[in-house]
Amino acid sequence: MSMTRPDSPCIALCSTALGDNVCRGCARTFAEVSQWCFMSADEREAVWLRLPARLRLLQLAAACGALLELDELDGAEWGRLPGGGHYRLDEAGCLRWRDAASTREEACDCAGLSLERAAAWLRER
Repeated sequence: MSMTRPDSPCIALCSTALGDNVCRGCARTFAEVSQWCFMSADEREAVWLRLPARLRLLQLAAACGALLELDELDGAEWGRLPGGGHYRLDEAGCLRWRDAASTREEACDCAGLSLERAAAWLRER
C-alpha cells in the first residue's frame, strides 16, 4: 500500500443494511462490507482500487433510475441495467454497453457528456 487510507471506505450512508447488493454510500458489495474486518491488507487494497470505477457505475445507475447490480464479464466489473444490458467505463473513459446476451457491444466517448446524457445514451440501448 502506497497511500495512507482510513480504516474503512464507509461514509455512514450504508444501504446494504437496507438490502442493496452494492452500498450507495461507499460502493462496496454486501460481501465486502460484511467481510471487511476479516480481509487481509492486500484484499482490502484490491477493494479500495475498485471503488472509484464503482462509484461512477453507481452514479450512472442512479441517473438511470436503478440500483447498481454488478456482474463480472471478461475479467471486468460491469453494471447491469434492469433490462439486462451491461455497462462500464473503460480505461480510456469510453462508456461501453453490451446487450444481455453479450453478443452486441457499443461504445460512446463520454468526454464532455453530462451524467444525464450518458444515462440517456444507456437507456436508449
